Amino acid sequence: MTNYQSVRDIMMADFLKIEGITKVSDALAMMNEKNLNAVLIIPRSELDVYGIMTRRDIARKVIGNRRRLHETHVYEIMTKPVLSVPPNMPIPYAARHLTNFQVSYATVLENDAVIGMISLNGIVQHWDRG
Repeated sequence: MTNYQSVRDIMMADFLKIEGITKVSDALAMMNEKNLNAVLIIPRSELDVYGIMTRRDIARKVIGNRRRLHETHVYEIMTKPVLSVPPNMPIPYAARHLTNFQVSYATVLENDAVIGMISLNGIVQHWDRG
């Protein structure tokens, strides 16, 4: 079998999960503290799904619309549902999958549990094929 990098090899295992009711100002403070560009939004119930909020969402949907960070809730600007990939997916396929859907982030799912996140930036940063 060929040796290859998989999603598990480069995923962010240390990611931030927050409630959708969180104010964008508070979420941004947490993101700044941990140097993150995106946060995962926890489902409200078993029938709900994960969402995601990125710095781009904040710029486009809050600042670009002249809304106030401390008056806007994360659930108002998040994207839902979040694209998911398995941890054993080869990196080139993960890159293609994200770009086909025109997204920058995906959750990494194993046994119906989120074990990490992957980003296009992370893929580019960790790709090592000379």
